[in-house]
Amino acid sequence: MFHAIGDLAQSLTLRRQSAAAQSDVMRLTQELSSGRVADLAQHLQGSFGQLANMENQLAVNAAQRTASTEAQVQATVMQLSLEAVQTQLGSLYERALSVGDAPTNLALASLGANAEEVLGGIMSALNKGVGGRPVFAGNALDALPLTGSAQLLSAARTAIAGATDAAGIAAALNVFFDTPGGAFETDIYRGATEDMAPHRLGGGEEVGLSIRADDPKLRSVLKDAIMVALAGDENLGLPREVRQNLLRSSVTSMGGSIDAIIGLRSDLGFAEERIDQSITRNSAERASLEMTRSDLISADVFDTASALEQAQLRLETIYTLTARTQRLNLVNFL
Repeated sequence: MFHAIGDLAQSLTLRRQSAAAQSDVMRLTQELSSGRVADLAQHLQGSFGQLANMENQLAVNAAQRTASTEAQVQATVMQLSLEAVQTQLGSLYERALSVGDAPTNLALASLGANAEEVLGGIMSALNKGVGGRPVFAGNALDALPLTGSAQLLSAARTAIAGATDAAGIAAALNVFFDTPGGAFETDIYRGATEDMAPHRLGGGEEVGLSIRADDPKLRSVLKDAIMVALAGDENLGLPREVRQNLLRSSVTSMGGSIDAIIGLRSDLGFAEERIDQSITRNSAERASLEMTRSDLISADVFDTASALEQAQLRLETIYTLTARTQRLNLVNFL
């Protein structure tokens, strides 16, 4: 009877040792393949404060990285849109210069048609957005900042009704575009009058991308294109001399408008540089935080490999002892 109980106890002991060895092999294999310790509580001796701090800093870094990336995308779209505005106005400016100081009615009509196309392209560029949100509408989330070019042209023609010379037309357009609460602000511009909130880049730094389609510099661009379109509009019944003078005024203004757009793009470029620097800084900070976290939770490759080899050897020894015990029990039984 003693032998039976001893054999049973020995069998149970070997089973427990086998299960423990198998568990160690599985755990160490996982640690070796993942590079991370399986039991953080034991590894950190129950002190999770530093790891929690690392995780929190990484979460903050991720939020800052997202904000910086969103700012970068928005700034890129704005820069490309302003580039399109500059290019199209510059093309119109060059063509207006090419027709000479006293263009024919045919040349004026052709130039006017081109100006209408340019106006449409400029307004389309200023209506660009990111993820369904316009970038030149201030803090308005879902409203395109500008109406269509046809509506703007119609409103401008109404505004100059009764003007008989170039000076009168220019004055009427100034009232239309520049008067606070005037026709442009009530009928053409549909964005917000407040700027979009600044993008927080981290480290107490933020950048504002606050160019709106109602910016005085952009109003001047639209006004210049309108003046050229009106100079080419034969349906207004204006004498050719008036139309020529109107074109001369628009050419003089366009040079300044192009310089103003270049200034806007330069300011935007400075903001883009700050955003890029923020992304670089956030990336370096993330790499440092991830390295520190890795040091806290990583398993030593050499120690783990050595422990795994020992666990496997221990398991093989237990299997060998178990097999021998079973054979001895069979011999005793026979």
